[in-house]
Amino acid sequence: MHSRLFPRFALSALVLFAVSVLPARAGVQNRINAPVSSSNRVAVQHTISPRALRAQDLGSAPADRKLESITLHFNMTAAQQADLNQLLIDQQNPSSPSYHQWLTPAQFGARFGLSSSDLSKVTSWLTSKGLTIASVAPSSNYVSVSGTVGQVEQAFGVSMHAMSENGQQHIANVTDPQLPAAIANIVTGITGLHDFKLKSRARVATPRYTSSVTGSHYIAPGDFYTIYDVNQLISGNSINGSGISIAIVGQTDISTAAVSAFRSASGLSSNLPTIVKATGYVAGIVSADVDEAQLDVEWSGAVAPNATILFVTVGSSPTASVMDALNYAISNNLAPIVSISYGNCESGWGQSELNSINQELQQANAQGITVVGPSGDSGATDCDIDPPADFGLAVDFPASSPFATSAGGSMFNEGSATGTTSYWNSNSSSSTSNAGSALSYIPETVWNESNSTGFGAGGGGVSAYFSKPAWQVGTGVPSDSSRDVPDVSFNAASGHDGYLFCSVATSAASLTPCTNGFRDSSSNLDVVGGTSVAAPTLAGVFALLEQQLGGGTANRIGNANPMIYGLANSTYYNNVFHDITSGNNNSTCQQGTTNCPSGGSIGYNAAPGYDLATGWGSLDVYNFVNKWKLVTPTGSGVATGSAISSTTVTTSAATCSNSSGSLALTIAVANASGTSLTAPTGTVQILVDNVALTGTNTATLSGGSATFTVNTSTLSSGGHTFGAVYLGDGNYAASKGSLYADIVSSSQKDFALTPCTAPSSTASGSSASGITFTITPANGFTGTVNLTANVDNSVAASYTFSPATVTISSGAVTSTLVLTADQSSTSGTFLNAQNSHPASHIAPWYIAGSGASLACMMLLVLPRRRRWGALLALLLSVAAISASGCGGSSSSSSSSGSGGTTPSTTFAARGTYTVNVTAISGSLVHTSTVTFTVQ
Repeated sequence: MHSRLFPRFALSALVLFAVSVLPARAGVQNRINAPVSSSNRVAVQHTISPRALRAQDLGSAPADRKLESITLHFNMTAAQQADLNQLLIDQQNPSSPSYHQWLTPAQFGARFGLSSSDLSKVTSWLTSKGLTIASVAPSSNYVSVSGTVGQVEQAFGVSMHAMSENGQQHIANVTDPQLPAAIANIVTGITGLHDFKLKSRARVATPRYTSSVTGSHYIAPGDFYTIYDVNQLISGNSINGSGISIAIVGQTDISTAAVSAFRSASGLSSNLPTIVKATGYVAGIVSADVDEAQLDVEWSGAVAPNATILFVTVGSSPTASVMDALNYAISNNLAPIVSISYGNCESGWGQSELNSINQELQQANAQGITVVGPSGDSGATDCDIDPPADFGLAVDFPASSPFATSAGGSMFNEGSATGTTSYWNSNSSSSTSNAGSALSYIPETVWNESNSTGFGAGGGGVSAYFSKPAWQVGTGVPSDSSRDVPDVSFNAASGHDGYLFCSVATSAASLTPCTNGFRDSSSNLDVVGGTSVAAPTLAGVFALLEQQLGGGTANRIGNANPMIYGLANSTYYNNVFHDITSGNNNSTCQQGTTNCPSGGSIGYNAAPGYDLATGWGSLDVYNFVNKWKLVTPTGSGVATGSAISSTTVTTSAATCSNSSGSLALTIAVANASGTSLTAPTGTVQILVDNVALTGTNTATLSGGSATFTVNTSTLSSGGHTFGAVYLGDGNYAASKGSLYADIVSSSQKDFALTPCTAPSSTASGSSASGITFTITPANGFTGTVNLTANVDNSVAASYTFSPATVTISSGAVTSTLVLTADQSSTSGTFLNAQNSHPASHIAPWYIAGSGASLACMMLLVLPRRRRWGALLALLLSVAAISASGCGGSSSSSSSSGSGGTTPSTTFAARGTYTVNVTAISGSLVHTSTVTFTVQ
């Protein structure tokens, strides 16, 4: 396991020197023209982590706690954003003089960053508040500082609290930071104010490569070469990544000895990664992340065996994260290809952080950098960890960004008629054949190994935040006006068939399990799956492509998607892509929750052409590399907007139990660029459940707003998402907003559940006052209605409905819900049903770490993407059994006397929770929400 160090300048004088030696920016205007006064402050909004809102608040954080990397990300003027948007189009347009004219970070800063004068004013103010400058971006668009909690609170006017999440201690801001107005006006967002890191979720898989011990098969590098047609490049044309660099970003140190063992077992030359220490680095291996890092480094280097692998890391820093490593790799232009195997569902990010990262991805593309990310491992329900899904359809960011390529997941499907003998040798080949045993391409289906204990399927679906880029066109691409993912896929299964890799066995970095080929001294193997394998392998493919194109800056790819979709729309489609047409990425879902009115499962099916389960399918790498220059990119020459816009959808009508047959929407499109511009103009397109309405489906803006009435009489009973996509104008880029509403049929027998929302609060260990719900029949409905409740994240609480089943014969009836902030043998039904469905959502899932200390970590939020098989059932059960302990709760017990039972009570942690109330009668489902505060 490895270490990290914290690179930062200790003296403000050094910072000012660093600013002074930046290239002159004649084209960048000074934007701080007023004195920087701490007495006139403005809030930088939407910086509070969603995880902090759900965690147990323990009060003020220790004032002496060190924060290694707090970053102020600077926005662009409207003119700069317009210029960048056009540049990104022109760089992918073969007819433009700017085609493939990539910028250096200094050139990017000279055109899109802050002026030297403004940077000096910002850094001077920061150091005057006692903060230490950790780094100034070479691209002049962010500054990172370090300091104690006390210094940060004083400088930013922010309140920092200690938190507990599933038994782990954290710190986070509970208010938005307040900056001097002159600085706040140029800041897009601030990151690093909390230590809720993305978590790597891993599952050790049951091996299936051709083994001399068991006869089963895994995927070794030689198998990947055969199945995806890489051999012709590596052996015949010497296209092996030579001269090309790939940056892998992580948040741990790694074992280079394990990398060496992997390459030796794979029959690859010794080509060890270079370690790059990003801002905030602190030495140390993190057990929850090291397997992810080893996997990413080893498999990107396996697909492109002669490429230079740069592992960019913050080590074991308590507060710096993989996103700091991503920023460092981009702003320092370290490599033409960057792979990140972490992410979270879009709504799991704070809006400020999501916007800041997306801006970094734009910079990456302008510099010619191709960014690859995983589509997620929870199928179509990326916000959920385990079944049943409660949060509806969702996709994973940063892979959902239009400026990244999303790598989805497939699995092999040999078919029952021929078994596996037609595709595999009986034994692995020698190391000279890179340990492979596959004989040919193997047909693929959608990766979906989800079961009752955990999700395990390729992510895919429709972005809730990003509108459809001009290049995303072709057979099967939905007409949803939204960014769709994934773009392409590779095998991501863990059980059939997982990838071999080598990791560290203990905290000693010199130890590795690969002591006898891929096996350890006990003949065990490390096997992994998930879309976090698809991402680094795709990065390796891009390295092969760049070498084939000639290498060097001029042959960087930048955003690969216009060309990927160009190939998919060309006559070479069947040569380049393995179209995957079977399977789905469905997730079982909780009846009555978002997108799941009737229970069952939700997701997307594979289909000919593009689909929301595997994108265009997997690649024939040889043809992909050789056909690349024979097509033109899609979306070339299409104008986009300039400044950032934001779209919101509201209604004055009820958002639950609406039985009027129509829903009047108000759409507001605002200037979100932080610059002075006129209101957005143009049109918005109306969607229902991410599908454009048939017939009239647009409205024209006036003063930045428009109205539209949706006919709901033809919609099914239950919840629906009403969306609006702003199509952009000469000043503004497109944006997307949505509204969720529960519809009661205006013509069929149905019922309504009210109120739509309600508050409830109580002290931990006590019961709250009852909430009365009314169930009202519509159109002659009669029958029984069952009432249930569940919570959106882990809390030791219970509930009772009185009565839990109501019968409607004519008029409305009522039932009273009582929430109790503990769980005991005398409680009603558990909100969390922790013995069957631990609910620590908004983060995909299974956590990494060589099978160690999984219990509490299973319930943590957000990691990405790989997966382990053999120990999964055991680990999940451990996590479920330990859920109350991981929740930071306390318990007490009392004896009922000799021979009696010993009831146990677990008290709910302080915090605010969303309770979903569901009323079900047959296929009819209606929902309401309760905001439950435990004091």
